[in-house]
Amino acid sequence: MKFGIFDYGMWHESETAADVLYSAVSHAQLADELGFEAIWLGEHHFSRHGIYGNVLTLGSFIAANTNRLRIGTAVVVLPLNNPVRVAEEVAMVDVLSKGRIDVGVGSGYQRLEFAGFGVDLSESRARFAESLDVMIAAWTQDSLKYDGKFYNWDGSENLNVQPKPSQSPYPNIYVAVSASPETIDMAAKRNVRLLVGGPTDIMGIAPQVVERWRDAMIDYGHDPAGVDIPCAKGIYVAPTDEEAEADIAAVDKFWDLKLLSQIGSPISPSGEIPKGYEHWAMRTSDRENTLKLNTAGTAALVGSPDTVARRIGELRDLGLTYIFGGFGLPGMPEEKKKRSIELFGREVMPRFADTPQP
Repeated sequence: MKFGIFDYGMWHESETAADVLYSAVSHAQLADELGFEAIWLGEHHFSRHGIYGNVLTLGSFIAANTNRLRIGTAVVVLPLNNPVRVAEEVAMVDVLSKGRIDVGVGSGYQRLEFAGFGVDLSESRARFAESLDVMIAAWTQDSLKYDGKFYNWDGSENLNVQPKPSQSPYPNIYVAVSASPETIDMAAKRNVRLLVGGPTDIMGIAPQVVERWRDAMIDYGHDPAGVDIPCAKGIYVAPTDEEAEADIAAVDKFWDLKLLSQIGSPISPSGEIPKGYEHWAMRTSDRENTLKLNTAGTAALVGSPDTVARRIGELRDLGLTYIFGGFGLPGMPEEKKKRSIELFGREVMPRFADTPQP
């Protein structure tokens, strides 16, 4: 099995913005020492929900201060970015890190972020698909050529996007998905991987989504064998179950959900749902279930090393072989977050070394 850290820069009132950034680097260095697979960094803008406006800039700094840890993006919000610029930045980080970047991408969902960048949220799905195709074209063509609704180059400009990535033909690409059959099909058609978690995990359908993707990959003539699909989970490890529960009880475990109830939705104040976001009609109730047992019967990975290891075993038995997550809650003391990472790395991960694929 593989394990990683998930960090999108939640900025609690007890911290400065600089504290958040330096903590990400410190956690990455600790994860590097302990043998974690990767740190996954999420792009967000304009709120305390997340302050990593450019995850590739942060990822480049982390790569320079680690030795083997992979740098994942979870995600770059493609409709808010120029895809050629993203392709250039990814390639630069890949070269400088000696091939350690994994590229997670998504279409975004926060109305506030789209308004801030002047992008029509109803166009996000179409812009996302085009942006992904443009990035792949930029990495694989010597003269960029693309004909789309939002982006067009006929090749006459002789645009040679440089540098090319270190990984050949380009880094692994991961598309964030909830349960949309269209997104699963889009990823499989392009021979790219998935990122699951969030609502997928809450609804208890992460294993089924991964299986649908594997079937679609085969239908398109691609081989999904041996590919680990990362699944985001809530993680917190303490010496005992009782201490873990007490540490969580000492902070506002709904801090981020309260923020998201205000800014974390594509739905307008009048209730208008943009095209492509119809599934968000039920998202509020989904979020209320994040700290409860989900319908797959697996709890959040919270407790002593023994408890967390047992629950990871349950996930492995469901076919999930790559787990990543945050290792504490906003407002929790930094030393307890680091202790959580250390306990997981030293007392949980070794139990799953060389675990065979299900």
